[in-house]
Amino acid sequence: MILRRIALHVKRQDWFAVFLDFVIVVVGVFIGIQVANWNAERADDARAQNYLQRIRADLDADLANYEDRMAFWAKVSDYGARGLAYAESGDSKGASPWDLLLAFFQASQVAEFYTTEATFEELKSAGELGLIADTGLRDALAQYYSLGANPAMTERPAYRVHVREVIPFDIQAYVWRDCYSSDFQGRQKMLACDPPLDEGRLAPMVEAIRNDAALMGELRYWMSTMHVAAIIGRDRVASATRLHEAVEAELGAQRAP
Repeated sequence: MILRRIALHVKRQDWFAVFLDFVIVVVGVFIGIQVANWNAERADDARAQNYLQRIRADLDADLANYEDRMAFWAKVSDYGARGLAYAESGDSKGASPWDLLLAFFQASQVAEFYTTEATFEELKSAGELGLIADTGLRDALAQYYSLGANPAMTERPAYRVHVREVIPFDIQAYVWRDCYSSDFQGRQKMLACDPPLDEGRLAPMVEAIRNDAALMGELRYWMSTMHVAAIIGRDRVASATRLHEAVEAELGAQRAP
């Protein structure tokens, strides 16, 4: 329609009308482009907010998992310290043979920690990191997730294998049934339980483990690793907490008018 009008005005040599038609076309195209850009920006903002909300949820999961794992590692370390103290001094400090055998077994437990990074990996693989306008936040996220894997938090020690080769399987089965529990989220608990056998029959097993120098060396190594995992865990909790606050602040800024 506008083209017919322009053609008619040209035919009539009404140059002022032609100029007005031209202005109308230019303004219309400009407004159309601006509306398209505005819609694209709104869509980008919505996607950025969605990603940040999911990253916030991932950080919530990390913080909850860190709390669970660090509490579990502390119990593993307590059991290991009890076993090592007896191995090195011969002083049971009032612990029964069952207490000591259970300590040697429970010291072999592991609770692996892996960073919840599915959202960040999706954002990165889609080439949409630029949706997060704050470059400082982008860099902080990249650093946090680049440090997500740490061997101290995922290691399965040689001690775990070797002590379970020594302790009779029927006793291990009893421990799994009555002295241990886990849930669908992989959260583990070590429980107090009565001895499955007469204490006199358990004492030789404890002494065999205590006198196995190689096995006690592996236990020392594992306890050192647990100590390192706790240190790294505390640092990672602090990092995840700061990052969570930064993500929350960015979400608040995006919601602000």
